[in-house]
Amino acid sequence: MAIPAMPSGEEFKPEAAIVNYYGPSDMLGGHVDDMEADWTKPIVSISLGCKCIFLLGGKTRDEVPTAMFLRSGDIVLMAGEARERFHGVPRIFTESDQQEIPALISQLSSGDDVFILEYIKNSRININIRQVY
Repeated sequence: MAIPAMPSGEEFKPEAAIVNYYGPSDMLGGHVDDMEADWTKPIVSISLGCKCIFLLGGKTRDEVPTAMFLRSGDIVLMAGEARERFHGVPRIFTESDQQEIPALISQLSSGDDVFILEYIKNSRININIRQVY
């Protein structure tokens, strides 16, 4: 997923991953991912579980962000100028807010899979894969 955003002739070398867990009332405030030595490398962000609102703002907190839904399985590629922009997750949508859940019930209703179904009804995981150097 990172290849289209890489500088010409360079290869993406994933060196670290950050896993964010969101419970029913959790959020992630606006921030910039600025700890990597080289900001020309993209961040690949994978969403699993509950859908959420993702805000992508500007280079300052004063700029109005763009809101979008992220659903389980969505991938966001933060590259180029997006690496310098504030972003965050103000809300996740749990079981009562999700239309996608009934379709999964038949697939995850056996005894061994019930714990997975209960987890995805009320939680969200986001995995951010990045090249540090």
